Amino acid sequence: MPNDASECHFIGPMGSEFWQIKVPPEAVPLMAQKMNWNELGRRVLFDAQAGIISWMNPSGPHEGLAAATDKIVLAAEEFISGRVTDMRGMRWKEPHEPDNVGVEADASFYIGAKAKEWYLIAQTKGDKALEEYEIYTPPDLVVEVEVTHLDKGKPDRYAGLGVREMWQTTRRQISGSVQIEVILLDLQAQDGPKRIDNSIVLPGLNSANLNKIYHVARYGTTDELRTLLDVEMVASNPVKNT
Repeated sequence: MPNDASECHFIGPMGSEFWQIKVPPEAVPLMAQKMNWNELGRRVLFDAQAGIISWMNPSGPHEGLAAATDKIVLAAEEFISGRVTDMRGMRWKEPHEPDNVGVEADASFYIGAKAKEWYLIAQTKGDKALEEYEIYTPPDLVVEVEVTHLDKGKPDRYAGLGVREMWQTTRRQISGSVQIEVILLDLQAQDGPKRIDNSIVLPGLNSANLNKIYHVARYGTTDELRTLLDVEMVASNPVKNT
């Protein structure tokens, strides 16, 4: 997209439709509150500092890969010493900035200690306390599917919110074969978001084996996925979650 463009429209690598417009920054919070952006697209991103509003209409392959992500992370719970909470459509924002309308990932999760605390609050303190916990507690993992140039600033935004790890997942068809690429980022690395080979929040998952794992999650059975995760994860996590 040209730097001076006020409007952008294109089709992503997986067939999803993307839009982006630029408006006066001070107009973003009001536009976010007064307009029903979900009529234009399922996922909407507001950048109040830059004055940018982006939205998308996801394709079937995009939604299939997002659903596969949920299956992988939730099934992986069996092989780690902790719990997993799926926060799929949550919009994450900086609680101390009222004009910040936040950012929504394709998938997001509490993993380990945060998931256990979320479950405890849900069982003992009710919805209001749970809502407050979610406002002040960023997820451990966020996943973006069908990464485009519009996602360039997202790692820094999620890092600023306190998210620990991000996966950037893209599906491409090369010579008739479906290839799924997963880039893992340590968002809290000392010098800013850093590409890593092995997941920090889900030990045993890495950029090398996630291609195969995504294929099984998307096209295989639940038993096949668990069997594969048992092979890939148990070596790193000998004590299964009970």
